[in-house]
Amino acid sequence: MKQIKKRSFRPTPALVVAFVALFAAMGGFGYAAVKLTPASVKTKNIKASAVTTDKIADGAVTTPKLAPDAVAPNATNAMNAANAAKLGGAAPGQCQTGWLSASATIDTAPVNGTLDQPMAVPGFDCASKASDAVTIQREAVGQYTVTFADSDARVATVSSAGANAVTAATMLQPGSFLVKVWNNSDAAFVDGKAFSLNAF
Repeated sequence: MKQIKKRSFRPTPALVVAFVALFAAMGGFGYAAVKLTPASVKTKNIKASAVTTDKIADGAVTTPKLAPDAVAPNATNAMNAANAAKLGGAAPGQCQTGWLSASATIDTAPVNGTLDQPMAVPGFDCASKASDAVTIQREAVGQYTVTFADSDARVATVSSAGANAVTAATMLQPGSFLVKVWNNSDAAFVDGKAFSLNAF
């Protein structure tokens, strides 16, 4: 019987060089990943869309790091809040055509003894924020002049809160209206009733 000679495995020089190159490449990659120097990665080294929200640590990007034309989320919220306070680009209280210019709900009972003397009453006047912007003056029984300071309102609607009372409003001049209040039952003018006036 013929004896088989065992052959020992010896790598060829090419195989040795290949393994050395492989290990060097693998070791070099790991080394480079750990040893990046500050500012060594430039914008040109980052692929488009490679940096996503998930890859940015919370608090990593602060307002000073943003470009002047960038909008941070809190700035957006503040801007939206400012815009929400405006209607049609006008600041709160600013008058515009078609908006409610002024309104007041007035109880005429305290006004009865103030003939020929204007009395300031609570109300809304978009043209003036003065404490006496809305005034009422009793002209006669059941007849009152309501004036909204600096207002150019020319149309008004009026309604009565009193039982059996009817009201009507006529413009005397822009921002000033004559309100008449009378009983529905006998058409007699009457004091002591409350009414609401809205001017446009």
